Amino acid sequence: MIAGGRSSHDERRPPETATHEQPRLADGDRADSNATAGNAPGSNPESRQERRVPVTSRRHVQNKVAGGETPTAGDRQKHDQEGRRPQKQDHAERGPQEYGLAEHQHRSGVDGVDVAPVPRAMLRDALISGDLVIAPGCYDVLGARVLEAAGLEAAYLTPFGFQAADAPSPHAPHDPWERYLDLARELVDASGLAIIVDGQTGLEGERSATERAADAFSAGAAGFVIEDRQGFGKDRPLRTMVEVGREIAAVRHEVGRETTVIVRTDAVRESVDDARARCESYLDAGADLVLPLMTRYLNYPDTPADRERRMSAYHFLTERVPARRIVVHSPTGRHLPVDEARRLGFGLYLMSQLLIASAVTGMTHELAAALADEPGPMPLLTPVDLATLTRVDRWLENRW
Repeated sequence: MIAGGRSSHDERRPPETATHEQPRLADGDRADSNATAGNAPGSNPESRQERRVPVTSRRHVQNKVAGGETPTAGDRQKHDQEGRRPQKQDHAERGPQEYGLAEHQHRSGVDGVDVAPVPRAMLRDALISGDLVIAPGCYDVLGARVLEAAGLEAAYLTPFGFQAADAPSPHAPHDPWERYLDLARELVDASGLAIIVDGQTGLEGERSATERAADAFSAGAAGFVIEDRQGFGKDRPLRTMVEVGREIAAVRHEVGRETTVIVRTDAVRESVDDARARCESYLDAGADLVLPLMTRYLNYPDTPADRERRMSAYHFLTERVPARRIVVHSPTGRHLPVDEARRLGFGLYLMSQLLIASAVTGMTHELAAALADEPGPMPLLTPVDLATLTRVDRWLENRW
């Protein structure tokens, strides 16, 4: 039996009267979580190397401010770091409402200058609105602009797409985790999307969860994903619910309340019952959302009987776990219809490979058609439409 499997349910399973119906999206941190996280390695910002804080398009200050000076990225970083230190010192003394308000106000202004909405708060705000948030996997700025043009609010920085498209230049960091973070910064800077960063992808090396969370925070991530597997790799054993609970507390302490903490569980491979118990435990420990990895249910052929089996698993989960706090997933968004996910009340829908699968499929088919002097499978965008959607129209005006 895997570590933290069925035998560990009793030690962390909530009593029958426990409820998760009230989302933690605006709650303060628990005092016991603070105590745990305060002693977590890597949770003190002064013990870490200085990290870059991006000047994002959602947070660009006006070109002229009082006094004639424009805050620089360095000014922003200093303000950011100074603002976080007192927060950690008096965190346990604040009430839930006071903490959430102060955190949001601090992140929404720089040196008294009003700036655009904080990217980190965008996902939380979208989830609070009550509608299903759809976050396709995104791996470059072009894809982010396509998602924006489609009216979406969020994107998942897909490790699959990153690995497929990653081609580091000689001047790029040799560390793949640093390149992954650089891409996160680019997406935050170039788009108005809430970017979800995956913290357990095999790219992170030996970094602790708190270090990875701090990195994602500095990149402007609106969501951060951790897992209950021991490390990265196929069929890795699972950690106990107690261990994961401590990590949730440490990560929450690191990123504050605006960043949405998502915890993935791989326990479905054992049983949906195991997965449900873990989801309950992780929500109790302070996670905002839980992501039960349903891959075993996605591998079936898409017959009516298979769809019924898949939906029965989701219904079983929602008997004890609020649907609004469950993240559902499908590589290309075909395993669970969007209307059905919305009807069931799920909070977030990840379509991790939709963009890259569409891009590679389209390029392959269009190239084959062009080489054979045949019409393509669908009409291509006109040069004008393509320039407008990709935002190179201004460049074209100057060029021609």
